[in-house]
Amino acid sequence: MAQISAATSASCGRSTPFFVPPTFLYKQKEGVTPHVCQIIALSRVTGYRFTDWVRICGFDLELIFALQIKLHVERTVLVTPDQVTAERRCAPSFWNRAWRDSRKRYLFAKIGRSDAVVHPRILPGSIVRADCTYSPEVSRNGLDTDALWLVEYLGGLTCCQIERVDQTHIVLLPHRAPLPSWPLRLTKEARVLGLVDMELRPRDVPEQTAYHLSRFEHRPVLPRRDGEMKLSTLVRVSRSRAGLTLREAHDMTMAVARLLGNQAYGIALGQLSDYEATVKLPRHVAKMMSLCIIYGIHAWDLMAAAGIRVDDSGKAPLDLDESGPELLTRSYLGDRHWEERDVGVEDGAATGGRVRRVRVVA
Repeated sequence: MAQISAATSASCGRSTPFFVPPTFLYKQKEGVTPHVCQIIALSRVTGYRFTDWVRICGFDLELIFALQIKLHVERTVLVTPDQVTAERRCAPSFWNRAWRDSRKRYLFAKIGRSDAVVHPRILPGSIVRADCTYSPEVSRNGLDTDALWLVEYLGGLTCCQIERVDQTHIVLLPHRAPLPSWPLRLTKEARVLGLVDMELRPRDVPEQTAYHLSRFEHRPVLPRRDGEMKLSTLVRVSRSRAGLTLREAHDMTMAVARLLGNQAYGIALGQLSDYEATVKLPRHVAKMMSLCIIYGIHAWDLMAAAGIRVDDSGKAPLDLDESGPELLTRSYLGDRHWEERDVGVEDGAATGGRVRRVRVVA
């Protein structure tokens, strides 16, 4: 620890949050939670994966995806399957292909039971994958209205069909609530996030519920040219996209704390408001995880928005036992059986003639 402390002091400075003191292990034993940046520094100095260091410190990033699936029920929200979760829990052919191509190429969303507008093609409770390399402009001779798209609009997120009115306006289909029946201006009132090409369908389908309009209008925000937002903007936009007020977000963090049996995951109402005005990453891993769970943010994107980049691709894994947070993850993800079937080939430029598949999760 003395060598690690000296290395972090030389590379980052003693006055930065990346400095790991020689008393780090003693503080851990006494129950002092390490700073997120200290765990990042440990990963950089030792050459072992950040995700494994986080688990050693008592946190499991796999729980982010598991609790996103469990807690977000009514509204369609983004979810963030982790690469480790993909390798350990899910069908390798599905998730590994997505990660091999590019994590940033795909978005994943869970369809809310109150706004499954294209039921029964997409069922409430399903998880859909959207390919961000496709947009409504790919077909100049007309848009395939049978294709499904993940769209960010004034009401939040939806999975629907779209019809292009002109170069700057689209109409969301079908013409029923909660979708507006009037044309929406691209980039201002609507943003097409990607073409839906896969669905994870639950075997026990939840019943649809009546749609309740959001108490505020969500304005889609285009990402910066470098593909990232500032931390405050990312948190604020993600909360709006999920259709949550600050009080609802606070209540959800308290639900996370109750499920995990640790009050550190709860975030006070004022602190949630502060995160929408700050550029600093939350100090505690538990707070960072709660933000990712309730707002549908990937942990890597949250840290990148604060100017901190984490790359585990070239690092060695740590040999960890199968106890602790691992058991909690199993209880939320469960033992899943995946079933694959073809659902036909879509012709036309919108899908490139590729096979669209459906996988069913037990």
